[in-house]
Amino acid sequence: MLKAAWLGSWKAPWGLDRGRRWGDPAWTLAALAQAWLLGGHEGRWPRLDQEARRPQGPRTLARPEAFSPRPDPAWVARLRHGSPGVPAHQRGAREDELVAWCWQALLEGEGAPWMSAGTVYLDRATRLRWIPLLGAVDAEGRLHLPPFLEGLVPEALRRLPPGWWACLLGGMDGEGRLLPEGPLDSDLPWPQIQPHAGPLVLENLPEALRPFSGAPWLLALPEDRWMLDPRVRAWSRGRGAAPEALDPLAPRGLASGELPEGSLAAVLAQTLPADPPPGWGAALAADLGEVFPRPPCPPACGDPVWDRIRVRWGGEPPGPSPAYPPWGSRVHPCADPFHWMAEGLLAHHACETERALRAFTWAHAHFLRLGARGWAARAASNAAAKALLWADLPGHARWQALRGPLPSPWRELEEAQLLDVHRGPAAALAEARSLVQAHPDFPEAWGLLASAALDLGREELIREALPHVEGHPFARLLAAALGPLAEPPPPEADPETRLAWEAQRLLRGHGDPGACRAAWGACPNQIMRLELGLQVLERRPDLRTPGMLLALQVLADRAASPRHQARLGALWPEPPEAPDGAPRSLLTAWLAARPHPTWLAWEEEGRVAHLGSGDPPPEGALSRLARDGSLPPFTDGGWIWRSLSLHWEGSPVGALLLGLPEEAPLAVPTEPLLLAPWLAQLRARQAPAADPAPGLLLTDGSEPMASVLRELDRVAPTELPVLILGPTGSGKELAARELHQRSGRPGPLVAVNCSAFAEGLLESELFGHVKGAFTGAHQDRRGAIEAARGGTLFLDEVADLSPRLQSLLLRVLQEREIRRVGSDHAIRVEVRFVAATHRPLEELAAGGAFRRDLLFRLEGAVLRLPALAARRHEFPFLVPRLVVRAAESARRPVPALAPGLPQALARRPWPGNVRELLHALERALLRCEDGILKPRHFPELDQPEAQEGTWEEATRAFQRRFLLETLRNSGFQVAEAARTLGLARPALYTAARRLGLDLVAERERWQQEGPA
Repeated sequence: MLKAAWLGSWKAPWGLDRGRRWGDPAWTLAALAQAWLLGGHEGRWPRLDQEARRPQGPRTLARPEAFSPRPDPAWVARLRHGSPGVPAHQRGAREDELVAWCWQALLEGEGAPWMSAGTVYLDRATRLRWIPLLGAVDAEGRLHLPPFLEGLVPEALRRLPPGWWACLLGGMDGEGRLLPEGPLDSDLPWPQIQPHAGPLVLENLPEALRPFSGAPWLLALPEDRWMLDPRVRAWSRGRGAAPEALDPLAPRGLASGELPEGSLAAVLAQTLPADPPPGWGAALAADLGEVFPRPPCPPACGDPVWDRIRVRWGGEPPGPSPAYPPWGSRVHPCADPFHWMAEGLLAHHACETERALRAFTWAHAHFLRLGARGWAARAASNAAAKALLWADLPGHARWQALRGPLPSPWRELEEAQLLDVHRGPAAALAEARSLVQAHPDFPEAWGLLASAALDLGREELIREALPHVEGHPFARLLAAALGPLAEPPPPEADPETRLAWEAQRLLRGHGDPGACRAAWGACPNQIMRLELGLQVLERRPDLRTPGMLLALQVLADRAASPRHQARLGALWPEPPEAPDGAPRSLLTAWLAARPHPTWLAWEEEGRVAHLGSGDPPPEGALSRLARDGSLPPFTDGGWIWRSLSLHWEGSPVGALLLGLPEEAPLAVPTEPLLLAPWLAQLRARQAPAADPAPGLLLTDGSEPMASVLRELDRVAPTELPVLILGPTGSGKELAARELHQRSGRPGPLVAVNCSAFAEGLLESELFGHVKGAFTGAHQDRRGAIEAARGGTLFLDEVADLSPRLQSLLLRVLQEREIRRVGSDHAIRVEVRFVAATHRPLEELAAGGAFRRDLLFRLEGAVLRLPALAARRHEFPFLVPRLVVRAAESARRPVPALAPGLPQALARRPWPGNVRELLHALERALLRCEDGILKPRHFPELDQPEAQEGTWEEATRAFQRRFLLETLRNSGFQVAEAARTLGLARPALYTAARRLGLDLVAERERWQQEGPA
């Protein structure tokens, strides 16, 4: 169990004093360090809940309980972009190559690159200051630190008795001095202790303390060092784990982040030092001046930094040194850029491309940290070359910008290599031909010419280039390629030559696929692997495997090369395109292959549609099946017929009728699972491209909207005021606009929402005002009533008018004149008044909240709009047309509608009425991606439905349905139904009257529908 300041175990003595919270590298390092210590170093990334406590830094609110092999992407996004809403894998606009690689590795579960990047973003003094902020202590008293801090505390010092490190980290004040706790132990030899209680570590044991060498408050350390219990030292206000106390104990040197001085500082500034190591002057001068050929490698001097510079000139790697990683390490907090330059060269010679690229990335970052821009450009140049070999073309372009232009002819050579990648061997061949003409003594240009000629099978160019590349391992391949190339590559061939050799043998028809695959896997040149792998698979379809295609896909994605991605996409087998009418043709073919009678039936726009094969079912069975969705099993024509309902994505799409032999074995039916999606696709109906319904109020002409429209037609041409009543969202404003359009009035429609203004503002809005009527009235302004002259004034939510405004409006209705606010002059107006509200005006008038005489004036005619719940039968008509309006509003194409979608939507209560339904359709259009609007695009359908009415009403509805179902099943034989229910016939009639059932009308409806 770890204890730390960021876990709330104690208070941190000071803050990070860095960063801008989430999205900043400093805060990222602190937050990641906490996750690293809590399990990330073991590949168990905790799910952390961290808060930003600036300037203290991020703090973990609770110990984690859930772990995973990779960090939570939302947490990574918050650290990377400052917000969990941005995709975690998206690269930031200001991220350099090191940061981008660190994030990529972290998303794959590798946190070591970020833990090593601390030496790049934090100087040595800051890292020393961060030790008490990020240090954690386990139950045994051992100090745990993230890797970028770990090297600053000697290994022997990280293992102290329990309680010591907790005191050193958490018992300090803001100046780094220890604070005493509890009473002073009177048994301690305080006169002997006090003179030596200042330093954190004693370099040797003082004579005064030698008699106490075995005391528990005195600890022996390696190298004859000693340490006093910090809880004892606190009484002398000695230093805790503060930078001043830890700095003398921390390793020194460039690898630990210390700034160089003297000769090393001169080398970093790319000037010849005055006192280089003996025998190093010529080599340094040639290197700094980029003079070739270089003089012989000077002797080793024993200094870890200088001997790593010597590796650049062919010297052997030096032995182990403190703060340096073992050779071959890809990630380490080592801050010496010359180590990483040497590591990159060693990886290059070992044909380990990625390790070389990462090493040059570290070198570039540390050179920039030290201000050595010339050396940083050199590291970027090496990284650019390795990024090209690693098939990271976007990275190569970024490194290219950092390193600056190459000198000729290397610049032209790189351009030709990029042409080979982006446009192919023919373009590279033309560029290489120009290069060898301009620089005939440049072997690399002849090598590129020969390589392009080999890919294109141009033997005359191979012969021309061969004399200019003699001595290169690739020359043996070129000489062999002029013949049949039947022999395998020589054992001493380098990996690139071996791959090209094996690929050419395979393409000529006498190679070994296994040998070629082995050479392909061992080649460090990733762009060469991509190109030759594609060439082989394009010409040898029999060698295509998912594993090989996926390996090439990784390379093509990293290269971001459209040419290679298109070629690779063509190698994956594609299913044949479905012909027009595919669902119907596939269903027909499946039905034709059935050994027994099989029929599909569904209802479509009031008629029965069906597909089938074999003996037909009895007359009327398919129509009942389409209407009811299922039938009980029955026998006819020697077959036992069984029905199965077909559902897809929560909606019924049809039904299946199977004819089974009497002795057929029973089996679990899988047909609904297989047929439902195809039948749903067949039945998907395109919504009308434009709204064909006249007017603004949509209806199929049925009740209750039919009565509303008839009344609207009657009152529209008159001058009567109209009161529109109805629940919120039912279309009251649309009804007012429809009323105005049908009235033929020449003036405009002016709408005012009475609930949107305070009383004083609403008076000005309705009646207008004159200049100076109130503060802010800088000029005359006419009101809505005056603006609607000759037209219609629509007062929405009229029930919210104050009593005073009700009186003013009543006078306007009576006198047909208004007075602007602040004016005595009356203005005649000729306006048609239309008012609307969702509130019960009769009840408000009875309670005195609304003037009854104003109500009488407004209700010259009354339109009562029904709630959407009363229009469920209109959903097959309404939904397609509302989809058209929603698509126009969202500026999206009109999708097809899945079968059963209107019926699925009709099951919801929609308390917000048409407005709520329209908004739900607009949201669903944003989720609709495959061109068909389906029930799954409506999360509202997954919400539990609110039960309407009281317990008594629900009981009454259930009894009514149950009685009606019993009568239908008995063929409306009342005596039989009464026996089934256990009632006497008079009791059944009494129950029907109580439940509002007209038995005669129900029997006639049942007979028209067709009894089973």
